[in-house]
Amino acid sequence: MKFAKVFQQVLAEEQMPEEWKERAIQYKKLKKRINKVVAELESIGISKEDVVFHYDLEMVKSEIHPHLQVKISPLEKTLIMDRLSSLDYNYEIVPLKLRELNAGGRDSTAPALDVEDVQSVAASSAASVLSAVNPFDDSGPFYELKISLLEDTKFFQVLYDEIEDLNRFRTEQEAEIANNVEAIAHEVSYATVPKMKKTDLYVWREVFQYYIECEIFFSTAEKKAGSVDIGQSKERYLKFLQMVEDSRVLHKFHQKESVLAFGEFKSLNFQIMKISNYQTFNSLAVTKILKKFDKQTQLSSKDIFPELIISSNEMNILNGSIATDICLVISSKLLTIVPQIDDYLCPICCSIAFKPIRLRCGHLFCIRCLVKLRRKHEDKCPLCRNQCLLALTTDDLDVAQMNYMKMYFPKEVREKELENSREILEEQHVIDPNSKACLIM
Repeated sequence: MKFAKVFQQVLAEEQMPEEWKERAIQYKKLKKRINKVVAELESIGISKEDVVFHYDLEMVKSEIHPHLQVKISPLEKTLIMDRLSSLDYNYEIVPLKLRELNAGGRDSTAPALDVEDVQSVAASSAASVLSAVNPFDDSGPFYELKISLLEDTKFFQVLYDEIEDLNRFRTEQEAEIANNVEAIAHEVSYATVPKMKKTDLYVWREVFQYYIECEIFFSTAEKKAGSVDIGQSKERYLKFLQMVEDSRVLHKFHQKESVLAFGEFKSLNFQIMKISNYQTFNSLAVTKILKKFDKQTQLSSKDIFPELIISSNEMNILNGSIATDICLVISSKLLTIVPQIDDYLCPICCSIAFKPIRLRCGHLFCIRCLVKLRRKHEDKCPLCRNQCLLALTTDDLDVAQMNYMKMYFPKEVREKELENSREILEEQHVIDPNSKACLIM
């Protein structure tokens, strides 16, 4: 199936709003403009078989200016001036210096040129301009012809304007989703107050843990870490919903705010996938239309045009994934409301680092593990191997971190305290009560 039909089908099947359809890349209309470019090239004597021209694009403010360039001889220059005297094109004929000719591989014995003023002519009708140009003339290319066409200028300006409108659309959508994330975060914060009698803290922790594990929009553990394509995102999102359903975690909610927030969270993810798919196909439409332009005109735009517009706007539909950007918002403003236990584990015992000791090197461990290391006369940090264990005092207890753990991980703290108590009771009959190995009781 041709891409134009696939593009329209995606916009229809994904139930895109009418505004989205109107702001999408107008692929069919751009295809028709390519035909006009081809016709214009043929009218001035440039066919698909011509390979002697250099094509370039430049942007001044928000206007695209394409240019065709070719080197011509003095004889061709005179002939072209006569032929262009009544044509509706802007062009320049610039004298080339001898060193520029040598750089192009021409005969170094060619005579030096007199400096001439740049000449330009504009007139009313298109006719054959370059049919008489012979770029392989023995007299050598002593001038550079730079000509601006009409139809390719219109083509690239329309494409650029559509991309800029999509960039504005992307900014609008990101702002809207950020507001939605903040609204959900507010509801989750209310429902997960640690000291509340019927808090949903542990329920939301389980939900968010499933969400993080599924890596719906962005992968970290795979060989090819980075943004995920829309097909994978859909599969991973369905996996997340299945995990939630199988665990029956939603039945554990106590607060009505949690039920509402989860419904909004589901809608938010559907919205992200829809926008991501929209961006993907619009970006693909740009790539396809540039490839078609180059194929039909034999001009080279598929590399220089994207570079030109990306350099003009960092937040571009051709540069980066909107889903990745939104995931950063979700991670920083929503998922952090309910801290995950993995961020508070002791690297030695792999359980919660309750009564945490922060070493001088900055690494943090639970007190029991450091006591055991001290008994073995170890003085090095298990992670960075800095010598800092023997210098520990009660001042190294991270009291703020300890209180935080009591508040947000009460179950894990109780379990760790019971485990430590059992170990201490088991060790009492073999440890000298006068020993100075224990840092803090």
